[in-house]
This record gives sequence, structure tokens and C-alpha cells, in this order.
Amino acid sequence: MTVSRRLGEDTGSESVGLAVLFPVVLLLILSAVQGGLWWYAHAVAAQAAQAGVDAGRPVGATKITAVDAARSFTTRAGSGVLTAPEVQAAVTAETVRVTVAGTAPRLLPIPGLDFRVEANAQASKERFTVPLAAGSGS
Repeated sequence: MTVSRRLGEDTGSESVGLAVLFPVVLLLILSAVQGGLWWYAHAVAAQAAQAGVDAGRPVGATKITAVDAARSFTTRAGSGVLTAPEVQAAVTAETVRVTVAGTAPRLLPIPGLDFRVEANAQASKERFTVPLAAGSGS
């Protein structure tokens, strides 16, 4: 009789345990998905910055060319992934540097919780060179 009484006292304990554990498991799953969204938004920002640098490297390319190429990439590839993209570029005679920043989408609408993403790309500017004439080295 004590065995059946002891079993009867545990009725519903598993349901309460699952009710407490389920939100924790759900939060872990959503955190993993949120991390994936942040990573993807960062990858889009990095590729957009590289596209801007590639467009700004040729001779005659300007800062506007680099910014337009990076913005075009974020519009095409980052639609819905990289929100409020900001593109900045600096083009000098020697280097091209493009920075793309924005925010990754949030799964949980928690005020003040923004997942900021920023990526930079830099390369040297292309230039024409003249080869040395044959036989003029010595």
C-alpha cells in the first residue's frame, strides 16, 4: 500500500518539469537560429564591402562607384537579411576602403536588442605601370 501511495504522490511532476524546461529549450533553439541570422548578415555585409572595393579599384573609379556597387549588392543579396545598411567608402590614389554596416533581423522583439553587423574591405588601387625597356638595366 505504501508503494501505490508513493506513486500516486508523483502524479503530474513530469508535466511540471516539462513546463519549466520547455521555455529554456526553446530559448536555446531560438538563440542558435539568431546566431545563424547574425552570421549570414555579417557575410552579406562582408561581400558587399568586397564588391565595393572591387568596383573602386580600377583606374578612374571614384568613391561614388565603390559606394554604388556596395549598395547594389546589399539591395540584391541582403534584402531582408541586412536591415538599414550604411555604406561608407574612402578612395585615395593608393587604397580603396569600404565599410558596410547594418543590423541583423531579430527573432524576438525585445526593445533595445539590436544585432549590429559591420564589415570592412580594403585593397590597393590599380595603376598603370610601364615595363622597363630591354637592355637598359645595366
